[in-house]
Amino acid sequence: MVRFERPTSVLAWALDLDSALAGLHRLVWEAVASDSPPGTLSPFHEPGRWIPHVTLGRTRRAGAFVGRGVPELLPAPPLSVRLITLRSYDTETGALEVLEPRP
Repeated sequence: MVRFERPTSVLAWALDLDSALAGLHRLVWEAVASDSPPGTLSPFHEPGRWIPHVTLGRTRRAGAFVGRGVPELLPAPPLSVRLITLRSYDTETGALEVLEPRP
């Protein structure tokens, strides 16, 4: 379990960053960075800083998930999941983008 604070309070399930996921993330970062104006990408998404996770909940109330007992509600790992939607969320603007697979 991991919590991110500011500007929103986020409760997430941390994922292992193995070499395959790290390599994929680097490729995505490089593709996005090559097509973005300087200074427009979040430094939190840079390779080496990015924390792979699944967001379980998000609120604008600071510290909302501290001491709530939420981790006890979750099943114990290992879990099997199926990815059905990949989204990008901008925590500063609130913009949400669904990322579609290539044709």
